[in-house]
Amino acid sequence: MNYYYDIILNWNEGDAYEFFEWNEDDALELIKKIPLVKVKHKVLLDLMTNIVKVEKPFLEAIEDKTLISDKKNFKKIEYACLFTDAKNAIALEFNEEGLTISRSNLLVDDELNVEEVIYGIKETIISYEIKEKLEKNKSLRQEREAKKLILLEIKKLYNELDYNKLKYLYYEYKKEKVDDIDYIYEQIINDLQDKMTKDILKLYHIIKLSYHKV
Repeated sequence: MNYYYDIILNWNEGDAYEFFEWNEDDALELIKKIPLVKVKHKVLLDLMTNIVKVEKPFLEAIEDKTLISDKKNFKKIEYACLFTDAKNAIALEFNEEGLTISRSNLLVDDELNVEEVIYGIKETIISYEIKEKLEKNKSLRQEREAKKLILLEIKKLYNELDYNKLKYLYYEYKKEKVDDIDYIYEQIINDLQDKMTKDILKLYHIIKLSYHKV
């Protein structure tokens, strides 16, 4: 078994965040040691774009081999592995049944280092079954989170009958004075289904500022 050492990962249950989408408040983990497996390009694509189930022999081979640095102590991830085709790489975590449950992309430096480390190492044949296509994010993480915050705020104000703030937000957003609350609510909800715009981003910042204490 080959290993890679001292790598930062940012696990996500869905599609892995690109390195430029990582946030300061993410629960980043410093991995001191993780199994490193070289696979064919097609296999890596399957692992990156699907929820898969690996067979038990492979699961047993990587069991308790991943170590996390936790201050002065080390913790183990029961089933985790770093896969690469010598051009791309991804870290996957599995449950006890062999199903992928979370994944992480790598920082640029780590990905380049993996390409160097893996040179000359033979490919490993792993048996797996594709269970489900992974839903690919079509927008940046920051855009999705901004829209989510707006949606939560608009629904909260609407349900709590805070119509004055709804009218205020809509005016700042559209520069239109509207008294029809249902229209305001539906208009903003519908706008959030479209692509990110400067106006939606402006609304996001207004909502965030409205909660800042002076």
